[in-house]
Amino acid sequence: MQHVKLARDRRKRKSRIKAAVFLLAILSIFIGIVLSVKDNAKTDPLAVSSDEVQYKPLNGTQASQPSNKFKDVQTDTASPQKPNTDEATSYDDDLQGKDDEVEQVNLDEKDEFADLPEDAKNAVKDLLDAVDQAIRIKDQFSYTVVKGDTLKDVLEQSGLEDETSKTLIAAYPELKNLKAGQQFYWILDKDGELAYLNWLVSEKEERIYERTAEGKFKRQILQKKSVWKKEVLKGQIKGSFSSSLKAQGLNSKQIAQLGSALQWQISMKKLKQGDKFAALVSREYLDNRLTGQGNVEAIHISSGGKSYYAIQSSNGRYYNRQGETLGKGFARYPMQRQARVSSPFNPARRHPVTGRIRPHNGVDFSMAIGTPIIAPADGIVEKVAYQANGAGRYIMIRHGREYQTVYMHLSRSLVRAGQSVKRGERIALSGNTGRSTGPHLHYEFHINGRPVNPLTVKLPGTSSQMSTAERKQFLIKAKEAESKLKI
Repeated sequence: MQHVKLARDRRKRKSRIKAAVFLLAILSIFIGIVLSVKDNAKTDPLAVSSDEVQYKPLNGTQASQPSNKFKDVQTDTASPQKPNTDEATSYDDDLQGKDDEVEQVNLDEKDEFADLPEDAKNAVKDLLDAVDQAIRIKDQFSYTVVKGDTLKDVLEQSGLEDETSKTLIAAYPELKNLKAGQQFYWILDKDGELAYLNWLVSEKEERIYERTAEGKFKRQILQKKSVWKKEVLKGQIKGSFSSSLKAQGLNSKQIAQLGSALQWQISMKKLKQGDKFAALVSREYLDNRLTGQGNVEAIHISSGGKSYYAIQSSNGRYYNRQGETLGKGFARYPMQRQARVSSPFNPARRHPVTGRIRPHNGVDFSMAIGTPIIAPADGIVEKVAYQANGAGRYIMIRHGREYQTVYMHLSRSLVRAGQSVKRGERIALSGNTGRSTGPHLHYEFHINGRPVNPLTVKLPGTSSQMSTAERKQFLIKAKEAESKLKI
């Protein structure tokens, strides 16, 4: 009996030990959950940010509403104090990370299928997606040369560095002699390198440059037996502006050319159903068929009781009827005083820790926290956001259709998403937020969605004034175009 009693006591002790272990496990899990919730609370979107502004979570694209106005007092406590170094820079500026706070407006063009029934819209888009996956070319660009352009200026529209143009010119020196009005069409491969370049030298000559497997370029010269005709195309907006132009026989290259010409006058998104347009175009025919080559010489749009004109001069640029430039001028630097460059634009920069290529898509300017940042040109604030583990507080501004500027590691934003800004207007204060090695401004300049070097890119609106002789010639052309484009 004594043995039975001892065995029973041992079983009871084992049961109590198991129960104690089970309770400890439950307690550990509970403590872990509490700590996790507490940790998440530190980055809760309802938490107060470094600039003492409270942000709420967003639904869709609805902008967050701060609980108080921006102040002039400088604070920069979003991250631990970082060393003030002469080489202030960062390696996480690609904006691929998740925004901890965001305020954004959609400035993209209207959906071409917006007026279709939902079922039809989905069916069309599914079909186009399938076709696109089958024949898609990664990136294709077109550009009309203006007076003073070099091959570097042309290819920079797609973010290509000067090395590409130097390689081409070394092999084919004729590419040094570009003339206003000439057109280029080119394609980038999956690695972002130039794969194909088409140069419309004249109405009778076309030159094609293709990259070979060895990385060099071979050239093909085509002497053309085609006919060019000037035509006036008239229509009304039905659906989107782009689809309405396609219905008149214009292709994507000519539509892009028009979009660039009109970008400083009127947003394509603001055009309404029934608005009228007339375009004067010069197009190439071979055996009475359009080849796809063409040039838009002028356009007239009637919208909201107002008329908008864009007329091409002999220098390749577009002006209004009075010969006034349509391109907005850009300042080279987004500051009131030039600052020292602490890290240059470098698409091949290596991360100092991982050793991997981490492109530096902008220029870093070393400056004290709280230095005023200004808009280099007129534009609309597209996004104001914050990334704790990346770009810090940053702003995106859209300038016309093709251009975009980005400002990172700010301590404070002085503008809101959707706000219009003028050249020289204060938009932010510099800082040291996000991941950076010291107080600085990271500044990016994008053309067609691709980053280019802000310090060397040919800025829009520069050298766009006509000489007296050019202006007289242009006014005669403008009067003729106006009579042809009556709506």
